[in-house]
Amino acid sequence: MVLFDNFGYTLEKTTILQTWKNYNQIFMDTYEELTKICETSNLNESEEKNELKIIREMCLHILWNILKYPKHIKYRQIHKQALYNYLSKKCHTLGADFEKVFWEMEYHLQDWGFKKGYNDNWYYQYNKIQLLHLWNCYQSVINHQTVYVFFCC
Repeated sequence: MVLFDNFGYTLEKTTILQTWKNYNQIFMDTYEELTKICETSNLNESEEKNELKIIREMCLHILWNILKYPKHIKYRQIHKQALYNYLSKKCHTLGADFEKVFWEMEYHLQDWGFKKGYNDNWYYQYNKIQLLHLWNCYQSVINHQTVYVFFCC
């Protein structure tokens, strides 16, 4: 009954029963095996979409550079072709939808305070960096990422 209470919401009852039988009805052995099954199944189920991984990585990279070096102008300018090439390569490698990733990155850039210039490059529009706003954006990206926590009983 304890096994069903602990694993019933995560695993099917047949899996719990079969594991119980496979481990000769020894509680601790069964419990350890079911814990391993839960850990690996949670990792497989919670894999994020590749698009989200790419966007998050790029967002964190851009925001961190601006926050770390607020006086360096080079981090407040993003060359469109360089961004395009980097995202294209990443999307191709991971099999992600490039159009979706590129559109979402442009959306984030606008949200952070970047504007497109006449040459289609992105420029941070404020003379003084809005550190609090950018820090909140950075925290938002961090807080929405998947965190894997393993409990040991």
